[in-house]
Amino acid sequence: MFKPSLLALSTLAAGLLFTAAASAQSSAPGITINGAKPDAAQYQPAQDNSNSPVSDKDIYCPTALEPILPADYYACEARSASGHENYRKMADMLEESAYWANKDAQYVLGLMYFNGDTPDVPQNRPLGLAWLALAAERKKPQYQLAYATARSKATPQEIRQARTVYLKLRQKYADHIAAPRAIQHFNHAIQSIDDAARSGGIVYLHGFSPFPQSAFAIANKLHDQADTDFSDVHGTVVVGKPEWVQAKPLDTPQGSDAK
Repeated sequence: MFKPSLLALSTLAAGLLFTAAASAQSSAPGITINGAKPDAAQYQPAQDNSNSPVSDKDIYCPTALEPILPADYYACEARSASGHENYRKMADMLEESAYWANKDAQYVLGLMYFNGDTPDVPQNRPLGLAWLALAAERKKPQYQLAYATARSKATPQEIRQARTVYLKLRQKYADHIAAPRAIQHFNHAIQSIDDAARSGGIVYLHGFSPFPQSAFAIANKLHDQADTDFSDVHGTVVVGKPEWVQAKPLDTPQGSDAK
């Protein structure tokens, strides 16, 4: 049996660029966002002196992230559910994340169902093989190897069943459908934050911070996260950082003596 799904969950895109621990402790998690490792340290709350790692059950997922980058929010919820050993909820949250084009979520779902090593989630090898096939369409070696390995272990009957399941899942979760859905969702949600950044305003995102923050800073973080999430999706466009977000939040006021 190849890599167990519960170990694979540790590399799931959990959206932790935008999460904070329920306790005062924090650490830069060794996770990936659709296969790319982000630098989470600059987005984490100030660390205390204990240097103790945050367990998955202490992860807090900001609800304000859900309407902007839902793939990251639901992946975060999946890791939190895993930390609480609520594996049925974990599977449900992975499916929600997969709906928004998170290939890591599709990959973990595939391993989970094919291996049958997750408590409270019955083994379903054809379903697992179908999820792995969906993940492999992103052409990453990790996904393709997992799919090829699972297929080599499947029976001819399981492969035929998986094909039927795959064609059904593809109508909802394939990249050419799920990625435009997620990107259009982000493009719409970020517009008001970009507008606030242009005017030098502030933004309050519930659960993201205990107080309002600079729209300029928030817009930068969200655009960077979206670029990471969708950097390897072809044929789709994420709204790029507006010029005022890339440079300064405001131009030097007229009449100022500033040089």
